Amino acid sequence: MKVCASSRSFARQLDAGRLTQLEWIDVVCEQALDGVDLSTEHFPRRDDDYLAQIKKLCVDRGLTIAAVNTNVSFGAGVIDPQIDTLVGAVDVAAAIGAPIARFDCGGAQGSPGVAWRELVRGLKSVCDYAKRRNVTMAIWPKSDTLVATEADVKRAFKECDSAWLRLAAPATPDWELLGRDAVIMIVPSEGYDMAVALRFRGFISLENETGSDDVEHLRRWVGGLVVS
Repeated sequence: MKVCASSRSFARQLDAGRLTQLEWIDVVCEQALDGVDLSTEHFPRRDDDYLAQIKKLCVDRGLTIAAVNTNVSFGAGVIDPQIDTLVGAVDVAAAIGAPIARFDCGGAQGSPGVAWRELVRGLKSVCDYAKRRNVTMAIWPKSDTLVATEADVKRAFKECDSAWLRLAAPATPDWELLGRDAVIMIVPSEGYDMAVALRFRGFISLENETGSDDVEHLRRWVGGLVVS
């Protein structure tokens, strides 16, 4: 098990300007974590110079860029703008050397059949682009979305039919069997199974979806992992 922190956990501070993305990377370094999982919405710029700065800072701090993630609700509504958003995340990942671009789906709007068809079309398009950029897409199943259950994941993988679409597994016992083929595991601030996370071979990403984390909370969180 290797541990990275998602910048989404600090969304409130980052969005309010109380913490910059570069300062947040230093916060993660101070907790002696292995890496970072960078949310695309927290990049103040995406020009080559800034992306190079991010990559160099992580090297200097001894941090692996485990993944980037994006807050697009893929499949909710018109898919083409969402494809563009994910393609943008893939470009960021490729530029900074992140092997994974992580995302989740939205709920169906309108006909469930049409929504699923459009979701698969979008997944095929994004995965084809990701293959060319050598970035693996990781879908995080969440309740009340188009991809919520193990059956949904298996159907999406089968119909997308791309080796570049993989699973971001929740750290719960129900997902552990399928999670053996996952490329990253998501550990929320509560409701996870530490034993499942400890058995995972890759990066686990600490992500508090409320975005309300601060340095002290992250320190306690990491300390709890060490005790476990």
